[in-house]
This record gives sequence, C-alpha cells and structure tokens, in this order.
Amino acid sequence: MRGNRVRAPYINAMYRFFAAFGFLLAFAGAAHWVVPAGRQAYALVSAQDDAARLADLQLDGVLTPERTAAEIDAALAENDGELAASFVELADARGVAVAAEQRARVALANAPGASLARGAGSFGQGFLTGQGEDLAGLAGATAGDLTVWGDVRDLGREAANWARGEPVDQLMVNLAGIGIVATGATYAAFGAPLTLRAGLSVLKGARRAGVVGGRFAGNIAAALRGGARAQLTSLVGDLGTAGSKAGTRATFAGLRHVDDAAGAARLRVLAQAKGGKTLAVVKTLGRGALFLTEALAKLSYWIIAAVLNVFGLIASFNAMVVAMLRPMWKKKRRRPRFLPA
Repeated sequence: MRGNRVRAPYINAMYRFFAAFGFLLAFAGAAHWVVPAGRQAYALVSAQDDAARLADLQLDGVLTPERTAAEIDAALAENDGELAASFVELADARGVAVAAEQRARVALANAPGASLARGAGSFGQGFLTGQGEDLAGLAGATAGDLTVWGDVRDLGREAANWARGEPVDQLMVNLAGIGIVATGATYAAFGAPLTLRAGLSVLKGARRAGVVGGRFAGNIAAALRGGARAQLTSLVGDLGTAGSKAGTRATFAGLRHVDDAAGAARLRVLAQAKGGKTLAVVKTLGRGALFLTEALAKLSYWIIAAVLNVFGLIASFNAMVVAMLRPMWKKKRRRPRFLPA
C-alpha cells in the first residue's frame, strides 16, 4: 500500500505530462492550417489597393476546371457567347483546362454571322430609340451615345416625359448635356477628349441598363452640383478606359459594384490588366473583384485563431514542463526532518 502511495504522484504526473503533450501536438498541428491562412489574408490586405492583384489572389482555388466548365455551359445555354469566350480566355491565362468540344461551341457562338443575325434588329432599335431589351439593343443605344444623336435623343425623351408629367431622370439630362459639349470638343480638338466621350456613353448606357446604383448616381449628381469638374472628368475618363479595354458589357458588370470615383478607378485598373477576361472575373468574384469583402472576415478569423493557437501552445508547453517537475518538488517537500537532540 505504501509503495502504491509513493508511485501514485509519479503516475499522475505521467498522465498530466502526456495529456499536455497531446494538446501541444494538437496546437502544433493546427498551426499547419493557421499559418497559410494568415499568409493568404495578409496578401489580400496588402493588395487591397491593386484591383488586378486582388482579383488574382481571390481567384486562387475558386476557378477550378469544374467551375469553369459549368460557367461556360451556362453562358452558352443563355446564348451568351461573350461571357463564354471571356471564361475561356481567363481559363487559358490561369492554366485551367477547357475541353476542345467546349472551345468549338464557344467559337461557333461568337462567329460573326451568328452574332450579327441575332442582334441586328435589336441593335438598330437601340440606336434609334436609346432603349434596349437585350445586349444588342444596349450596344446600339451606347453606339448612338458616341455621336451627338444619342444626347439629343435622350434629351428629347426626357423632355417628352416632363411634358406628360412623368418622372424625369435628371442625371440622364445632365449627362446628355455634358455629352453634347464633349462631342463638340471632340470635333474641335480632332478627337482629343475621345475617352471622355466614350466614358459618358458608358455611363449613360449603364444608367439605362439599371446598373448604376443610387449611391453612385448620388455622388455623380453631387459632383455636378458642386462643380467638381476634375473629379467628374477623372471618373468618366476611367469608365471610358475600362470600356475600351474590357468592353461595354464587362464595364456594366463592374459598375454594379462601384459607388464612387475611387471604385471607377479600381474598375479601370482591373480592365487594363485583364482586358477580355474582366467579364469572367466580375462574374466569378462579384464585388470581390474590386474590393476586399470576405477577405476582411478571413483576416479577423485568422487573428482570433492565431491568438488562440499561440496561447494553446504556450499553455500546453507550460503544463508539460510543470508535469515533469512537480514530482521532484513534492519529493523535496516530503524529505524527512530531523529534530535536534
């Protein structure tokens, strides 16, 4: 019995040692997940001012061959050859395999004859009326905006709405007025402000398509009222550049996530870097193509996980050391004391 009582502290210490050692291994194993996640979150935060780099980082692990094939098939099912071609281009740039059969279907969907036959009527109607119910109609309306005809057409439509007592889109009126001035300047300067003219066309087309949010429209209206000409010129120029690099469709898609001039500048940077791939990037990432969204949440989770992991490693190591030394402390305290004679 006495021997058992002597061995008991050592046995208990051994149990505590192995328990602490087990927790230490568990937290050390968790670090294998915490450290890479922290690196990714840090990289995303570091790239928050570079829309192109931010998009590349967020596409990692998202644009898989299965996801790409599904997106291409969905686009082709909707007769959207432009989106399908954008995904093929993005897949090629990132080394994602695309089946030869899909490539052939995408090429057929974007053949000049097929696209012309589908959109000729809608394009003409959009050019004349400024109203488009499909992509070809919106393209026609935007093409009309590149000439003074589009601005006169839009002013006439809003004037008719005012005469009938119907709501008038004041933003469209302002943009059409600026467009007439910009067109005159373009002809006078032999095309110098062409980017501004193109940007106004994109902005008017986006307004008609319903992709200009209320906050963005409010910021533009405030700039018009406040006389912030330089800021407005920069914003419209950024949209014109984005349209020329990535196409009107991709610019419209990006504008859904733009609220101010800084967002328009991010869209320009993305379009300049990605070109025809921009439409697929925005379709895949949404607002994350331009801004930090869930990356901030990932960073917060990582900070919490890192703190807990470090605390667990220190606590486990401390418990293991204590479990090793405790029997020696008890043995020292139990040393027999001899009374003086």
